[in-house]
Amino acid sequence: MIPRAVILAIGDELLLGRTQDTNTAYLARWCQDHGIRVVRSAILGDDEAQMVAAMAAAAAEADLVLITGGLGPTRDDRTRHALAAAAGVPLRQSASAWKQIQAYYGRVRPGEAVPESNRRQALTPRGAQLLRNDRGTAPGLAVAVAESWLVALPGVPVEMYAMLERLAPRLATWFPQHRIPVVQELHLCGLGESAVQDQLGDLLEGDGRLSVGITAHEAGHITIRVVGSASAGRRRLAACAALLGPWVLPEAGVVPSLVHVLRRRGLTISAAESCTCGQVAALLGAVPGVSAVLEESLITYANQAKIRYLGVSDWLIEQNGVVSEACAQAMAEGMRLRSGADLAVATTGIAGPDGGTRAKPVGSVWIAVASRQGLSTRCLQLHGDRQRIQRRAAIAALRLAWEHVRRPARTPNP
Repeated sequence: MIPRAVILAIGDELLLGRTQDTNTAYLARWCQDHGIRVVRSAILGDDEAQMVAAMAAAAAEADLVLITGGLGPTRDDRTRHALAAAAGVPLRQSASAWKQIQAYYGRVRPGEAVPESNRRQALTPRGAQLLRNDRGTAPGLAVAVAESWLVALPGVPVEMYAMLERLAPRLATWFPQHRIPVVQELHLCGLGESAVQDQLGDLLEGDGRLSVGITAHEAGHITIRVVGSASAGRRRLAACAALLGPWVLPEAGVVPSLVHVLRRRGLTISAAESCTCGQVAALLGAVPGVSAVLEESLITYANQAKIRYLGVSDWLIEQNGVVSEACAQAMAEGMRLRSGADLAVATTGIAGPDGGTRAKPVGSVWIAVASRQGLSTRCLQLHGDRQRIQRRAAIAALRLAWEHVRRPARTPNP
């Protein structure tokens, strides 16, 4: 039998939209990875009575209730109180929880006394199991209610992530008949989601041994994910890869895959950025091992910077404008020659909110990649605020670099 789960995210800041709830999505993925079916999720405010009602209802419909938030040291952090009420047990001061809090405080603020307000975090429902918090002061709590387990986790994401590692081993005790499935993934770039669906057809259908899902990522790639039997999953992904070979990525994402291929081939890359203001370099720099391939990056925002550092001619800018295919090509080729890198990426565009025209509205971006094998260019029309346009342009530029490395343009460079 597959355990069922309900996820409850708690906090007025979530309910009122002041803070984005990312924990629910993370917990849902964690549940899928551990073979647990999420049947419902909800966001609740800091009202204790509403929390108690929601926890009791969740316990009646699920085997596992994951609760995030409301374990802080202030008076409005009422999750532990609601948890005790839902379980029908009193709260008590836990000496073990207090020792954990003191030990953490001693590590991060040696020599300082633990504030008295943190004693609230040592309040635990009678009979609760403690989950140690290695990243903060709030211990996690697990309480059995009838046939369900209610688990309260910190709302601070980094604390919750670490605590889930401590929670995972307990699943075997709580649900002894459950076997955690194997999760396997195949990553693709260069095909749209509908094209993948058309090519794979029934291979994307689940069966009794496997569940299969497909996800398109803003970062420019697609993931096919199979959950279930290890052997059946391997066979299914091998069949998918056989049909989609040219588009299969060696790593989980376009940018890590680009770095992987450049390292394997002994190639280097550089970047000349205008509208993206360093985000191409930042995406590359986030990949471990990039020092072996990244030569240099320049932000050439002003026209004179493009002329001075990249050798773009003022005549070309005057004739075509800086947001043009010709300028992007000249920037990429100029950066390749300047840096000596095997591959150079360039971006130029209008990130907004001002500067757009009827011919070139906000979101107009040209990207280019230059190598000894030739030039690749692409025109983008992006939407969103300035930050979103910049990020999407940077991702698109590195995706074009990936495509260029895999399928070089035939136009010869002089």
